[in-house]
Amino acid sequence: MVGLLLRSCLFVPGNNYRAILKTERIDFDAAIFDLEDAVPVEDKETARIFVRDALEKLDFDGRFKIVRVNAEAEMLEEDLKAVLLKELDGIMLPKTEGAKDILKLEKLIEKLGNGKLRPSIIALVESAKGVVKAEEIAECKGVAAIAFGALDYYRTLGRSYFKFSSEQTELLYARSKIVNSAKAYGKKALDSPFFGLIIDKEGLMKEAKLAWQLGFDGKLVIHPNHVSIINEVFSPSEEDVGLAKEIVAEFEKTSTTTVGGRMVDYASYIQAKEVIETYEEILKRKRAGVINEQSNNSGVC
Repeated sequence: MVGLLLRSCLFVPGNNYRAILKTERIDFDAAIFDLEDAVPVEDKETARIFVRDALEKLDFDGRFKIVRVNAEAEMLEEDLKAVLLKELDGIMLPKTEGAKDILKLEKLIEKLGNGKLRPSIIALVESAKGVVKAEEIAECKGVAAIAFGALDYYRTLGRSYFKFSSEQTELLYARSKIVNSAKAYGKKALDSPFFGLIIDKEGLMKEAKLAWQLGFDGKLVIHPNHVSIINEVFSPSEEDVGLAKEIVAEFEKTSTTTVGGRMVDYASYIQAKEVIETYEEILKRKRAGVINEQSNNSGVC
């Protein structure tokens, strides 16, 4: 999964089969079928059956199928027994607080998958301890991405998420620590879902732009109407792509040059190539026939 698109990662309640069926029609980069917070204890077994069915039968045209499992040992093993399939791209581990949590998960996957199945791991950091251990988590070989869960993290600060400041300065350290840890080890970094009003698209845009500026590769999503905005923020603009193509063409001719009055060096060249690769992956996704259905009545939640 590393190196590919993870701009928008939509949580889908594992016990809501109607919502699961709608996922084929939404233009996210990954679906996170949720067996954890979105599912009451009495619905866990039903959710496992629904999610297993979705992994086997839904056609995502190359987009990722991820399952958020429960962190508690007994439920975790039951979750993995149900969803460890060749169609599974990734496991999201909630409440990750260190390498020990990743190693336990990897051992369980090895045991239950008979060493044949190795889905990528998305470590969800949701506590002050997890933030402190972010570099240790990112260093784990099986981890493809670190995701930030601001809601529970905010609680570990002793604050209510209803009182997020408008600038969210209190979350800046955690976000920066997660991004820098992930990037130091070549992993993806995913920002927390937007917890403002569902209709507050201006607030969502502002938060997504902040995450992009800090270096996140994408954002977790809790409502399908947010997907298009998040995809827009984490996609290069036509202007970005045009400039990147010009930089690559000029640099490959002369090795050192100027474009638009600015010096272009090797670092600029590599960055420009990455912009083009992202753009080409987005075009490939569009050609695969993914439908972007973002009307108010298309809700997954």
